[in-house]
Amino acid sequence: MKQKILFILLTSLFTQLYSQVNTIDFQLSLGPTLSVPKTSELTNSNVSGSPEIKSSINIGVFILPSINYFISEKSSIDFGVGYYLDRFSIEDKIGYVTHKGNRNIHQIQTPINFNFHFGNDKSYQFGIGAFAIFTVAAKEKGDSNVDSSRIDFIDPSDPLVYNNISIGYEKDIKDNYNSVSFGTYLQLKKSISFSASKKGFILLKINQYINAIKNNDTDSDLSQYVEFKNEKEPMTVNLGVGLIL
Repeated sequence: MKQKILFILLTSLFTQLYSQVNTIDFQLSLGPTLSVPKTSELTNSNVSGSPEIKSSINIGVFILPSINYFISEKSSIDFGVGYYLDRFSIEDKIGYVTHKGNRNIHQIQTPINFNFHFGNDKSYQFGIGAFAIFTVAAKEKGDSNVDSSRIDFIDPSDPLVYNNISIGYEKDIKDNYNSVSFGTYLQLKKSISFSASKKGFILLKINQYINAIKNNDTDSDLSQYVEFKNEKEPMTVNLGVGLIL
């Protein structure tokens, strides 16, 4: 009798585990990450000339292994841990100096979101979620252009003066970013079939960073002139293709 009860219990347990496994998809997605242009006016500064930071579109890359857990036919949860390289083209104007370069921000991200399934065959998923960011490295490389004609103590008629002096620079800017920060995003997925046995998806995701940039970088040489809290938080767009494993 005890053996029958034990057999029934084990059968029920394995049946339940098997049904749960069938509600989980292991996924791998990758693609480009595109930065969204923004202009930050550094109003809280002692530098004349309307200091500002402009970002323009640049292309990075991401790769994200994740799990898609089906709650019901119309809803699911995504969770993953992935690598993201966000790249931003930057034009940073401070006084008579303009820095033009590229920022490369290497991160580990842990996104999680809730999906609503819709469409005739439920092949579309609209997701709302959030992610934690762990900054691994951040570097900026470019040229500093000095407009010497705006420097009062230099005679612009001096033949030794060049109105546009360009100096290359490369610096580690990891300290400008919080080591751990957060963000929110919207995501749209469309299921597709690569073959009779291989299924996948394409996705579009819009990410808004929160508290990624340090508000007050008191260790910076520029902290006496510019309060970095006026730089807007970045936004990126991910375009990707994924495979259901």
